[in-house]
Amino acid sequence: MPDAALPPILAGLVLGAVLAGAVGLSADRLGRRLGLLDIPDPVGGRKVHTRITPLVGGIGVLAATLAGLLLPGVATGLATGWFGLVVAGMFLVGLADDRFELSAPFRFLFAAGFLLLAILQVPDFRLSFLLFHGQDRLVLLPGLLGIAFSLVCLLGFLNAVNMADGKNGLVIGQALVWTVVLVIRLPLEQAPLMAALGGALAILFLFNMQGRLFLGDSGSYCISATYGLLAIHAWNNGFDRMCADDIAVIFALPVFDTLRLIVHRVAAGRTPFTPGRDHLHHYLYERWGWPRPLPWVLALVVVTNAGTLLWPGTALVWLLVAFMGYLALLWAARRGLRPAVRPTGGG
Repeated sequence: MPDAALPPILAGLVLGAVLAGAVGLSADRLGRRLGLLDIPDPVGGRKVHTRITPLVGGIGVLAATLAGLLLPGVATGLATGWFGLVVAGMFLVGLADDRFELSAPFRFLFAAGFLLLAILQVPDFRLSFLLFHGQDRLVLLPGLLGIAFSLVCLLGFLNAVNMADGKNGLVIGQALVWTVVLVIRLPLEQAPLMAALGGALAILFLFNMQGRLFLGDSGSYCISATYGLLAIHAWNNGFDRMCADDIAVIFALPVFDTLRLIVHRVAAGRTPFTPGRDHLHHYLYERWGWPRPLPWVLALVVVTNAGTLLWPGTALVWLLVAFMGYLALLWAARRGLRPAVRPTGGG
């Protein structure tokens, strides 16, 4: 790494941490003033936390993202204007849902609109081809096919992150791992932005683990848009050094859980995106409490991503490891549950 690249990276790390710290220290006041409060459900409901908790973590993520975009060099090769606009728009969709509980069709429509805007306006946020390890030829995604596939990927990732955000530290912890991986995968010019995000997420992780704030939908929408768009940008600027399965490994765990839920709920005659208590983290919580299983989940994300980085060309193997690890966690958690207490996916 050139010496000149280090000061902006350190500045981003400190800036992100300071902004997130300010949000964390004022979380209760911000939550009350903005009406962003998560109230526990009565016994038997989905929300089992013990205190009213401010849904303001997303403010820290957005602040760090927008501040990071202004750091020296970040705009080189990155459409920072469109990126910031779309991430802020996604944050506002999540914020509106936190505040007013938007219906699923409205959330989907607004989110799809912002993401489609990014895809149409910035070629680097669009997938026009794929190449997996072992392939000799590109899988071309011309025109509308590439636009549609990019939108499906981004919306699917949004849903995966939103579904995973059910226990303290789960999404923020995984996002910290994603940050480290993307620092390596992205062009060096975007490292200060990732440093700002990493500094913010590290501080928010501490507040979140203490139960002092939640990400809220504003945070999960902001994180999914930020990391989804940056992953596509990394692919379009680094396909000579990696394959599409390298990118797939980064986000494998929440995507696997979402795909399982969709299949399970559709087979049961239910809509796939309704709230429920049949996510992986619900089974883990019912079996072992929380946060005891959190290190196991994060270790799986770390090990599989480290494998792809240390041994180039093995991403498909590590994708299989991630899938088997996910199934092992799910099996171990469900095996220890009595039918009377096992989450059923209702409500």
